Amino acid sequence: MNGALSSSDFYGPSDIYVDVWEQGRAGASVTIDMKSDDFDALIYVVGPGLAETLTDDDSGGSCNARITVRLLEDGVYRVAATTTGQRTTGVYTLMASSGAARASEAPCGGPDAASFAELPVTGRITAGQPVSGTLDAGDRVLEDGSHAEVWEIAGEQGRRVTIRLESDAFDSFLYVLGPGMEGVLTDDDGGGDLHAQIVLTFPATGTFRIIASSVEAGSTGAYRLTVTQ
Repeated sequence: MNGALSSSDFYGPSDIYVDVWEQGRAGASVTIDMKSDDFDALIYVVGPGLAETLTDDDSGGSCNARITVRLLEDGVYRVAATTTGQRTTGVYTLMASSGAARASEAPCGGPDAASFAELPVTGRITAGQPVSGTLDAGDRVLEDGSHAEVWEIAGEQGRRVTIRLESDAFDSFLYVLGPGMEGVLTDDDGGGDLHAQIVLTFPATGTFRIIASSVEAGSTGAYRLTVTQ
């Protein structure tokens, strides 16, 4: 079901708007997902046989909410769809299913590691050997509209490196992900001026991905990527 939180909805005591949906059948195991690109989703579930109100914020990955519950009795179960932000409005999708799909691996407000893992590789980089590249209209486009190129590097557990992205053409933005990492590391201006920089100690041995991108959607131009010990 598609819904929307608006100023005409019920206004909760925590300064949040709330929509309420109903369903129920004893013995069913149901996963309820609430997703929104407009706000941080939050759901509550109440009903017969439940000892307490169930609630969830980000179990669906990213800023999406998810609750899996076995309905203990016949009756009306209520799902309250709302948000963590006060007086926040926007559209959302609410779905009840018998089998949950894989949740996004992105933290709330952060990028999805799975989406970066699917990007084509531009080339490989090693410490002490800088590479040059160019963001252009032919590159893959990320969800925020920025172009991106992917460089792979062999990481050794415990080894510490500094990754730096410089450009005179655009405001640089770096992403780094790989084995043993929780989520994706990001940086905008850590290298000073409009250059991006990330200092990383490899948590495991394996292949790590460095994504060279820009802050502004559609930005193009030449850049220089370096990795130093």
